[in-house]
Amino acid sequence: MVGPQLEAIAEAHEQIWLRRVDIGSWQSAAARQHGINRLPTIWLYENGRLYSKDREQISQRLQKLMDGGRR
Repeated sequence: MVGPQLEAIAEAHEQIWLRRVDIGSWQSAAARQHGINRLPTIWLYENGRLYSKDREQISQRLQKLMDGGRR
């Protein structure tokens, strides 16, 4: 499961925040609005803007953040 790993990262690094949204169903407004069609759906935002929806790119960016790096 990805959830516990992301929670541990967020707890250890104050600049990383984890937000979860329970879509309830595939037909919910949130799922339709954002095109969510699988779980988990992981997106990375930086400075209020979408950084990536690509899991590999997100993983690399989180690693840089954990190592104290910036863009």
